[in-house]
Amino acid sequence: MRPSIAAAALGALLAPAVASACGGFFCNASPVDQTAERIIFVQEDAETVTSYVEINYQGEPDGFAWVVPVPAVPELDVWHGQAFDALDMATQPVFNTPWFCGFDLDNDGAGDPSVEEQEGGVDVLARERVGPFDTATIQSEDPRALVEWLRVNDYRITPAMEPFIELYTREGMKFLAMKLAPGEDTDAIRPIKMTYAAAGPAVPLRLTAVAAQLEMGVKVWVLGEGRYGPSNVPDVEVPEADLKFDQARWQTNYLALVARKVDDAGGRGFVTEMAGPTADLARTIRDGFVPEWAGQEAVDARDALADLLDSRPYITRLYTRVSPAEMDIDPMFAPVAGGDVSRVRDVPQPEGEEDQCGGFDPDADGAAEACDFAACGAGGVCAEVDPARADNPLRVRTGCGCVEGTVARAGFAPDGTPTVACADVRLNFTAPALDPGNVPLADVCDQGDFCGENGECVMLNGFPSCRCAVGSVAVPTRDAQGMTVATCVEPVEAIHPALFARIELHEPNLPYPGRQTPVDPEDNRGGGNAAPEWVGCAAAPGRAPGVPLWLLALPALGLALRRR
Repeated sequence: MRPSIAAAALGALLAPAVASACGGFFCNASPVDQTAERIIFVQEDAETVTSYVEINYQGEPDGFAWVVPVPAVPELDVWHGQAFDALDMATQPVFNTPWFCGFDLDNDGAGDPSVEEQEGGVDVLARERVGPFDTATIQSEDPRALVEWLRVNDYRITPAMEPFIELYTREGMKFLAMKLAPGEDTDAIRPIKMTYAAAGPAVPLRLTAVAAQLEMGVKVWVLGEGRYGPSNVPDVEVPEADLKFDQARWQTNYLALVARKVDDAGGRGFVTEMAGPTADLARTIRDGFVPEWAGQEAVDARDALADLLDSRPYITRLYTRVSPAEMDIDPMFAPVAGGDVSRVRDVPQPEGEEDQCGGFDPDADGAAEACDFAACGAGGVCAEVDPARADNPLRVRTGCGCVEGTVARAGFAPDGTPTVACADVRLNFTAPALDPGNVPLADVCDQGDFCGENGECVMLNGFPSCRCAVGSVAVPTRDAQGMTVATCVEPVEAIHPALFARIELHEPNLPYPGRQTPVDPEDNRGGGNAAPEWVGCAAAPGRAPGVPLWLLALPALGLALRRR
């Protein structure tokens, strides 16, 4: 589900005053992650959290399904998709570039309700129609019974996914399952609002790992009494000194830099992009002009967002980019000290250049290079490629060399352009032998000429991926059907073996197919600040865990397989 024209217009109309103070759109140079998953948390009180989760889906209506772990039966409602776009634009980082002169911006909760019914060892705690969705909240101490219930009710759960369900059932979690109601089309899909008993917000990326994209962006907003930060993963910093600027594309390397900094932190961490009071932001949103042609829906979205911002005095925006192998911990968020965080960043002037408007010397020390704007993942090394090569029809400037144990898979960068990254082959959930109860999946590598002369095609989660020959790197291209895929080409300069030798793939603490050692629940505590006592185990008596709240894109996996 992509933002509508009205949504885009609403976001543009509600752009904050700081942008206009710097001369319109030109000084911003903000790279925007258009593909990130987005969620808003509101800390209602010490024991209650409300979340607003955006749901993105493309496909047939009967193929839509959504499953999320929750600590208790939530109160459900739908919300306004366009409000996410306005909030995103109003809080995104703003970058001052050195090529523009004259602008200087400086719980225990209420307990579970009675069981409505039991079906095959599964307690069905609640069923209700919420907006366009038919929903059911279920629980079981037996993960096998819960998986069987989901299958009987037409949720595709492969054997490789079962251990991920068990991760949450053994922690006492319940599951909210949703489908589109009969007669509803995908155009009716809206963000879901959930209120539940919890000590604080959390995002269960472990469940998302089953069907996530490589280098997937995650944006989190937390509204509360003060600033929030990650409590069990690092608060990653992106120094302004590392920012580079590409004048030709009028864009900074910020998004790629976030991905690499998170990789350096072991694939765990969030960047605090802004933090501050909500009063001025709410006023800007509420006073925003919505043209008549945008319709009442846009007006309602504006007013709902302004009301939400007015409900709490402080907002924090956090962002990360992670791949499936890095989603082995559920990040949690809690109040932190440290004061406000400005969303304005200054891009430094490269050494050797004169500080003047329009000045740009690509050969100056510290000037931007093509690989500054690429992110190959924790298992990859970037190399420049010749955009004029015949086997590089998309004219990309960079490719990814993948360390042993990873393969190159094509996808899309945050700006929507084709890209590649290196995927851990251990997290492959669609091998036919792993799914004996369903129709065997065709090997997509037999359905086209993938990877070129310098690579070998490998099926990874339903996608053709490439194991490139030594000395080659992967770049994105398009197959005969117009699908973005990877192919292997020679780089301009060979990647030095020492760069690969430096990479050590960590063992994902996930129940991936073929794992020999048991998953350690204590590892969910992470490497950041101390986590609450209940993390990674059943909830302590008299206290509800923070909710791991995220969508599991079960149908997205099947959708990818059906596209070929």
